Amino acid sequence: MSVNDKESTPIKSNIDFFFDIDDDNYDEKSIHENEINYINDILKEFDNVEIRNDYRISQLLHYNENYTVKELLLIAEYYGFAKDLKSNKCNKDTIVNFLVDFESKPINSIIVSKRQNMWFYMNEVKNDKFMKKYVLW
Repeated sequence: MSVNDKESTPIKSNIDFFFDIDDDNYDEKSIHENEINYINDILKEFDNVEIRNDYRISQLLHYNENYTVKELLLIAEYYGFAKDLKSNKCNKDTIVNFLVDFESKPINSIIVSKRQNMWFYMNEVKNDKFMKKYVLW
């Protein structure tokens, strides 16, 4: 199951908020806005951590079950760090963890998206009866 296939379900948890109001500096509007901003920031952070963990677990399973070490090293080569993995003689679990760590970082999202598109296109070409004879993969 990919991240996109997962149904959106609300996160159910018990979170209590308590606010102490200083009567001398009481401004109802600003306090209300601060409370809303504070709650929204906490909920955003909570949601993002849950989403990141779900994505990480699904990617770990996906790479472990559907890819060989050779295919994982091709992905690592695309990202530019296959030589490091080969020189350290990493096993499959280490390679998978390294790839998932790399792909989970938001700064790498552009290259990860590009790699996923290229892999999709390569699979489409390989599965075409006519075009597959032109692919050396």
